[in-house]
Amino acid sequence: MSGPAPVPAWSGRVAPARTAAARPRRRRAAQLLALVFTVTAAQPFPSSGPVVFAVGVGAFAVTWWQLRLARPSWLVTAFLGWCVLSAGWSVSLPLTVRGVLVTGATVLAVTSLVRSLRAPDVLWALALTTKVLTALSWVVYLAVPTIGREQVAYQQGAFRGVFVQRNSAAFVLAVGVLTLMVVAATAPAGRARRGALAWLAAVFAALVLTSSGTGLVVTVASAGLLGALLVLRRRSAAVKRTVIALAGLTAVAAALNAAALLTLVTGSLGRDDTLTGRTVIWAAVEPTIAMRPWTGHGWGALWVAGVPLTERMWDRAHFEFPHAHNSYLDLLAQIGAVGLVLVLLVALAALTRATRAIARPDLDAAPQWAFAVTTLLLLYGVAEQSFVSYYGLLLLVTAATMTERRRTPTAAAEVSPAGAGRDRAAPRR
Repeated sequence: MSGPAPVPAWSGRVAPARTAAARPRRRRAAQLLALVFTVTAAQPFPSSGPVVFAVGVGAFAVTWWQLRLARPSWLVTAFLGWCVLSAGWSVSLPLTVRGVLVTGATVLAVTSLVRSLRAPDVLWALALTTKVLTALSWVVYLAVPTIGREQVAYQQGAFRGVFVQRNSAAFVLAVGVLTLMVVAATAPAGRARRGALAWLAAVFAALVLTSSGTGLVVTVASAGLLGALLVLRRRSAAVKRTVIALAGLTAVAAALNAAALLTLVTGSLGRDDTLTGRTVIWAAVEPTIAMRPWTGHGWGALWVAGVPLTERMWDRAHFEFPHAHNSYLDLLAQIGAVGLVLVLLVALAALTRATRAIARPDLDAAPQWAFAVTTLLLLYGVAEQSFVSYYGLLLLVTAATMTERRRTPTAAAEVSPAGAGRDRAAPRR
């Protein structure tokens, strides 16, 4: 006899509950996922290296013990394998080993947690991350302006909150806008929806106060796409495919004319021609990429004082910078063209699977979220760290995992952190 038919990760079709004991386990899984998201989104912060490492390894251990680790897709596995191999030619072996351990632990833990939860629970965890960091940031912004607001001459007074810099805050807030849009669209009418909309307003207001041109432009574009997909949820598959095709053609046209668009956007926002120093950084990074275009210089091995190659890039730019301010160049510098292609294939797989799911009827808004967030990551990557950061990479893995089709889990229980859902993970014996 054939096994059970594969079902989408966002589907509500699950196996019957085994025991009520699985309910708190499920709740803890969602809370653990929120913790991983929150810590990786907030970093870098003082002593963030050991904290992120501890949380990543701890989440890996808890997931291994309680849920059984789930193997990521072969594309994500290939990416992790390439990062491991990069230790063989890394310009800083200790940094690469640490980066591989944190990346591997968090990716494996998040993959397992996302697969053990229904999509509403995953979105709950992401929304909780957004709410916690936004609330803390507003408190710091209003009560301790010397910490919560930019103090450098450029964009002095801009919203920074608990983040190291306003652009870091803008990226997390941009993702939060998309997440809360889906939460508000799928919440029942009444108090729950009003609460989600209030949080959405608070997050968007904070994003505006960051004065991040990249953040505002990318968020508006991605939110517009997400809004259209949410409105069209009940439309025919042909209409949905047409909208997605038009969005794809627009994205391709924008990519082919990225330089002209950046000049237009920066001019309209009053920015200088160097994109606040980004073009200087890119020019300093390009010779480093040319040295090892296929393999790069080691995952996590750059952007740290004391690494000679990094300090030579800083000398070329005549100032220090924490990353390449371009995810594509950053990946090329760290793990070369091979690594970049693997990451882009993960994104392409997420977009393709989400497109197929959006065209189907009677599904929740998880595919729309996955499509919009992956689009945001790719657009944001033109001018920021985006999917090269721990948080951005985990978002990409989450979107790719949520859009997978797999066989039903062997156990489930009626519970979710928000009060509705089903446990889909068997405890580790």
